[in-house]
Amino acid sequence: MIQRKQTLYLFFAGLVTLVLIFIPFGYLYTDLAGFRYTAFAVRDITPDHTYILSTIGNAVLLIATSALSFITMLLYKNRKLQLKLISVNMLVILAAMFTIMYVYPNFVFPKYPDLAGGKLEYNYVILICFVSALGIFLAKKAISRDEALIRSADRLR
Repeated sequence: MIQRKQTLYLFFAGLVTLVLIFIPFGYLYTDLAGFRYTAFAVRDITPDHTYILSTIGNAVLLIATSALSFITMLLYKNRKLQLKLISVNMLVILAAMFTIMYVYPNFVFPKYPDLAGGKLEYNYVILICFVSALGIFLAKKAISRDEALIRSADRLR
């Protein structure tokens, strides 16, 4: 199991996504205050960290991506199921990237008077999401290669 490249890719993608849950995505600055945008909430930067808005949807998608990566890694005996779960995982990570970068900043934040008109400065969140998606893609490629090798060996028998 551990000697397979795709296991390492999936483990790395799951680990990177778990790290992404705990770091801030970016900071939102308005004329009056600054806010920290994380997977779970948007909070005021002041020392009391006043809660402004829940962004739990981001956290759910990132946790689902991480869980799917680890579950897929453990299903190494069933390559066809692994390929299906990796395809689902790619959709989930793309949905997470879409909500983090587009849905919350463009549709949810403007509805709150404290956050409206603010300038959002991202950390390296998009790069980290792409690294996770790349790990999932490379795992899918490696599993597909293994499946093709098994089919060709069966053809020779």
